[in-house]
Amino acid sequence: MQQIDLNDMRFFVSVIQSGSLTQAAEQLNVPKSRLSRRLTELENQLGSKLLDRNRNGVRLNDLGEHFYQHALLAVEAAESAVNSVANCLATPRGLLRISVSSEILRYWLTPHLSHYLQQHPDVELNITMENRRANLLQEGVDIALRIGDLDLDDVVAKHLFDISSGIYASPNYLSKNGVPQTPQELKSHRLLHKSDGKNWLFKQGNQRELIQVKKALQANDAAVLAQLVEDDYGIALLPELPDLIQPNWQKLLPAWQLESAPLYAIYYKNRGLAPTVRTFVNFLSEIAKNWQK
Repeated sequence: MQQIDLNDMRFFVSVIQSGSLTQAAEQLNVPKSRLSRRLTELENQLGSKLLDRNRNGVRLNDLGEHFYQHALLAVEAAESAVNSVANCLATPRGLLRISVSSEILRYWLTPHLSHYLQQHPDVELNITMENRRANLLQEGVDIALRIGDLDLDDVVAKHLFDISSGIYASPNYLSKNGVPQTPQELKSHRLLHKSDGKNWLFKQGNQRELIQVKKALQANDAAVLAQLVEDDYGIALLPELPDLIQPNWQKLLPAWQLESAPLYAIYYKNRGLAPTVRTFVNFLSEIAKNWQK
């Protein structure tokens, strides 16, 4: 026996359920002549008539009745299989691995995570806080949040926003050590530097001042620098993120500009249609949009 075309079985079931070839052809949006040919081909492949056709419609014979019960189950199973894929593509579910730097996680992302999880309860987030550039493919990372310039191929880099930076110190530190009025005067102070951050390059109009001196402390976590500022230890170059910069600190050299750094959501192109990746990137974009207002 030849392999039966599932579409022919679907046509057969539709004809029986609608009661006539005319109505079935309208519901399936296929010509009645084609539908009739496919039913005849189905009967030829099975080696037996399944139904009688007349002006009043169609009527199953005994063998057709038996075949209809099984064909109906097969068609419903096929539709269920297709719908299961469609539902998976439409509904975010399963594990989503995120790699993100410490300050972005603490001061920007964490306050909003519960909102995403409430919207998508079938998603399990696995977040790794790391201040290095994870290898997405080798480490199984779905989305990485990265600051700064990129040098990756075959990825989508969704720009979220630019992170501005500033020079900050506590009032107690400044009362003891003086307030620098120019970038060059910073050289006489204890400077706290983010080891994976931007250079201390100041711009004012056409002027450029690059401060290259030994730093009192370097760390790849902005929270460490922030704590030392709070402890009146020195002056830090910090990303201007919510809750990282304390209201009692003084921003120094406000007339000078520091280079900002872009924040990207990175993921491989073939993962962009996955519901978990798509919805989380959209979620990040919405946070960024609201945060910049």
